[in-house]
Amino acid sequence: MAPSARRRSGRHPPSPTRTEALARADSVGAACAGAAACRSAGRTAATGRSVSAGARLAALAAGLCLAACATPEPPRAPVSRVYADHLIGRLANLRQDHEAAAERYFTALRRDPRNAALLDGAASASLASGDIAGARRAARVATSEAPPPAVQLIRAADHIAGNRWRQAAQALEAVEGRAAQNLTARMMLVWANAAGGRVDDVISDLTPLASIRPYGALFSYQQAMALDFAGRNNEALNAYAEAASGGMFLPPAVERHADLLARTGAQAEAEALLQTDANRINPALTAAAQRLSRGEPLAANPLAPARGAAAGLYGLAALFLQENDTTSALEALTLSLMLDPGLDASRLLFAQTQSQQDRHAIARRVLAGIPAGSPYAPSARVMEAWLQFDAGEQEQALTRVRAAADGGDLRAKRALADMYRSLGRHGDAETIYSELLSDQPREWRLYFARGVARERLQRWPEAEADFRQALELSPEQPDVMNYLAYTWVERGENTDEALRMLQRAVELRPSSGAIIDSLAWAYYRIGDYGQALLYQERAVELMPADATLNDHLGDIYWRLGRRIEARFQWQRALTLSPTDAAAIEAKIANGLPDLPPTQSATR
Repeated sequence: MAPSARRRSGRHPPSPTRTEALARADSVGAACAGAAACRSAGRTAATGRSVSAGARLAALAAGLCLAACATPEPPRAPVSRVYADHLIGRLANLRQDHEAAAERYFTALRRDPRNAALLDGAASASLASGDIAGARRAARVATSEAPPPAVQLIRAADHIAGNRWRQAAQALEAVEGRAAQNLTARMMLVWANAAGGRVDDVISDLTPLASIRPYGALFSYQQAMALDFAGRNNEALNAYAEAASGGMFLPPAVERHADLLARTGAQAEAEALLQTDANRINPALTAAAQRLSRGEPLAANPLAPARGAAAGLYGLAALFLQENDTTSALEALTLSLMLDPGLDASRLLFAQTQSQQDRHAIARRVLAGIPAGSPYAPSARVMEAWLQFDAGEQEQALTRVRAAADGGDLRAKRALADMYRSLGRHGDAETIYSELLSDQPREWRLYFARGVARERLQRWPEAEADFRQALELSPEQPDVMNYLAYTWVERGENTDEALRMLQRAVELRPSSGAIIDSLAWAYYRIGDYGQALLYQERAVELMPADATLNDHLGDIYWRLGRRIEARFQWQRALTLSPTDAAAIEAKIANGLPDLPPTQSATR
């Protein structure tokens, strides 16, 4: 694919999209240092497997038929109807339409109320769509001695919120589901055990996990918060300090850290913590700093097990988003809101994630739950403007954020720049990014965004300097590394450094199909088609519905002499709304031009 078409896709290399900008401006999706909201816009099944939809449905059909034959008594509902609803529910989940999936699962449950797979599907889909009432309904329907994992998680959340620690622990210890469900259960179990007086057990369980990327920093924060809850202040302060060095930005935990500093007489240290570059632009932490300056209690609410678990699930959701596991992230966010309905950071991140999946009605519904007095209310209004923008009401959205920006709202000003960039008004965007940087000179995401605008304006030396400055301020940010390294490859500059940088970015973000695609494309550009194929097939497994990735795979197949497979991939790319369909049609008709005599394929 031509470089210009590749860049127009907005995916490869990924610019700091509007969702990344919101994540930073709102300090919600930035729960992991610059990760969650910078991910590719590609949509994949939550499992991340490469099995085709047809194979999934065939396997599911076989499994359901065997299950129906194995239990002839008492009489069951007609298998064909239950089977059809189950399949439609599964397909809806794969398409990220969790509302439709839940509806189908509940329809099937009316005919077959004891079916564990249907119960798990209904519970999971309800969580992923933010339907807490539906999730509890699924939990009530489940009466078996071994409820499915999603049901156990729902019940455990209600047990923790109701101070029923023993019942919560029993439910969580019984969870044996997907890896993400097991991690969610472990996070919640921390607080069931801590509330039950087993803090030493919690610390001993979490200590070995502190070194595991990317979850170690989150578990370290949970360890610190558990010690804080237990009143072990010195140990908690040490644990907070260690967690803060782990590279994860978790605003609810930062607030608890600052609160403990203030409560133990270290007010100056608390103020300094809240005034760091990252923390001072987070709405909740800004509000905490204002309370501290007025001599009020710093934390909006006392630390309680339900709030600790909710904060942990919020952080876990950000990590799931970093790994492109959207469904598990949405489930974790809904559980966090069951535990702490006042955690507006979770509400905002949930709405942001739904908007990225084009579920704008759900996003609007969730945003409406953020009260006007919340620190996150301005961020919610900015996101509502983005929903307008995406609905084709660009002028109305621009007017809305421009008015807020003129009133001094930095989040709105950042959104205005990002909207300009989305409209191709890179000069206007670059001007605003520069203004924002004069107030926030150590904000790496602004350098990244300005670098993208300058690169589009063909001001490459300045753009390159911005990308390098972003990495100087926040080393090893995979999205910055991806953009910079890919552009080097396209320009034929610093090829060795570009390959090393992309390899490292893949190590840091192994589930990002977009970044893996960039590494594959780098190998393609230098003629190493064997290595390119290895990575490109992996990228397509992760993002099977992405036109650009399938197009690239076709190019690689062609260079390796696999002409039938190449045309198949190009045909598939045409069905996925590519940005340059005419170029792909030309390749299907004529193939790729021959290579220069000096360049040969490496197989």
